[in-house]
Amino acid sequence: MARSFTNLFFKAAKKLSKLQRAALRIAAPKTARKRTVSARKAAVAARQAARAAPPAAARTPVAPSLGNGRWEASRQFSDGSGRQLTFARYTPVSAPRSGMPLVVMLHGCRQTSLAFARGTRMNQWADAGGFMVLYPQQSMTRQMQRCWRWFQPDADHGGAEADLIAALIRAEIPRHGVDPERVYIAGLSAGAGMAALVALRHPALIAALAMHSGPVVGDAHSATGGIGTMRRGSVKPLLPLLEGVADPAVFKLGMPAMILQGQLDPAVVPRNARQLFEQFRALNDLRPEDLPVERVLGLGTEKAYRRVDMLQGRKTILRLCEITRVEHAWSGGDAAVKYHARGGPDASALIWRFFQGLRRTGAVLPDS
Repeated sequence: MARSFTNLFFKAAKKLSKLQRAALRIAAPKTARKRTVSARKAAVAARQAARAAPPAAARTPVAPSLGNGRWEASRQFSDGSGRQLTFARYTPVSAPRSGMPLVVMLHGCRQTSLAFARGTRMNQWADAGGFMVLYPQQSMTRQMQRCWRWFQPDADHGGAEADLIAALIRAEIPRHGVDPERVYIAGLSAGAGMAALVALRHPALIAALAMHSGPVVGDAHSATGGIGTMRRGSVKPLLPLLEGVADPAVFKLGMPAMILQGQLDPAVVPRNARQLFEQFRALNDLRPEDLPVERVLGLGTEKAYRRVDMLQGRKTILRLCEITRVEHAWSGGDAAVKYHARGGPDASALIWRFFQGLRRTGAVLPDS
């Protein structure tokens, strides 16, 4: 009987131990168990991320949105008068040692050269086309919202900025082996207005011009006047406006131009684009009886636009792109960057294709 009692005692003790362990597990705080599970999941995720990440040597030093070439930010240029200009430079990997085209890109208000490069993705086209890109940047000490002063085209304000940009271009051409016959300039909004001023004041330097969401040239002469131009276009005769801001040589040389305009733009109304078309039609001595060639592309899609071309012989000298579903933004850009729209055709691609067929034959680099 003693043996039976002993066996019963140990059986009871063993059962009691199991019950105590079960009670402890039940009494354990639920939050502690959650922390344990979360910690295990985090450890697994960390190990997976470590396996997925490329080794440090394989990582690209330049952000993908800035291309695969060399991005040089916050460069400083000073002209002979001591005026300074900040700019960025992009040189593609495929850049030739000499004879490289150059595209100058001018940002809009409240933008920087970096934001404009990322938003337009022009560097990716530079990689494909083997051309260099310059991104001048307006100083906040000149204009607190970084607007190029197209609305004050006199020699002390907008004209001086245009001349400073031209001086930068002239300095970069021999330094980097740029082909002086293939220098182009493009801009968005205020940058489009300034691009026009640079091209019109220095026609021997610029082979072609592109203006995206730009105002009529020469209509405004103050900030208030600039707002009026943006909202309604011009009510004045258009050709005399050009004559008031341009070097007279441009009327002999001509200036091929591309105009892009979102038809839903509330800031720069589409009438500006149509008036720009008429200004550059007259400047390039395209006869009124010459009929434009019109096409609608991408009909029924978010990339739809109407294209109007004026030709000299077989070469397109003037092009208007009226983009159906775009507001005040760079068409077909990176929508994560302000003032760039995902919808619409790729404006950077359209601009580069237009530039490719144009040269400033016998271009010279004057000192002033």
